[in-house]
Amino acid sequence: MNKKKKILFGIILLWVLVLTLSSYYYFDDIEKYIFYNPEEIGDRKLPYKWWLIGHFAAASCTLFLGPLQFIPYIRNRFIKFHRFSGKLYIIGSLISAVTVFVLLGTTYSLPGAIPSLGFLAIIWIFTTLMAYFSIRKRNIKLHKQFMIRSYVCGFAFVFIRLLPELNYFTGIFNFIEDDTMRYTIYEWICWVYPLIITEFFLTWKPQIKKIKL
Repeated sequence: MNKKKKILFGIILLWVLVLTLSSYYYFDDIEKYIFYNPEEIGDRKLPYKWWLIGHFAAASCTLFLGPLQFIPYIRNRFIKFHRFSGKLYIIGSLISAVTVFVLLGTTYSLPGAIPSLGFLAIIWIFTTLMAYFSIRKRNIKLHKQFMIRSYVCGFAFVFIRLLPELNYFTGIFNFIEDDTMRYTIYEWICWVYPLIITEFFLTWKPQIKKIKL
């Protein structure tokens, strides 16, 4: 297998993993709404069931169409599909991000996490709109960069569910003894750290290369 094929195989394997994780957590979360299980939904969320269903339905465009935007083979050979799915991605991401503001004030039980998810929703809206406006201006490089940022924001849905499992196997967050505080920290880590890492590769690393150390 030559180097080009190895890279393509690695990219496909990565996105299969991403889609598998997204599917697992997505359907695990939305199942109680589809089959209407009031006990699992809870009294706090039950009056806003349709808001939550709308939020999840729109977010499916982010989680499942997002990876298809980043696979070069699909992007280059199926241009019409790429454009159509990209529009669905943008619409779904914006709807999902906007509904966050309704849900935070009504269904969320972690007060310390409300500012975190509010900032995340704002950044998600901003990066998604910038991805749209940049491609309208035919700036493909900026479009790609903002799409990556937008997807990282949407993928926080998966990161937040991975963190407790990571702690279960490693105990890395056990030094935070209070459960409420620990889950509040998860809500911040799930998007702040991934976005910082993303910015390192998109912005900082190219700038560092220009500096003769």
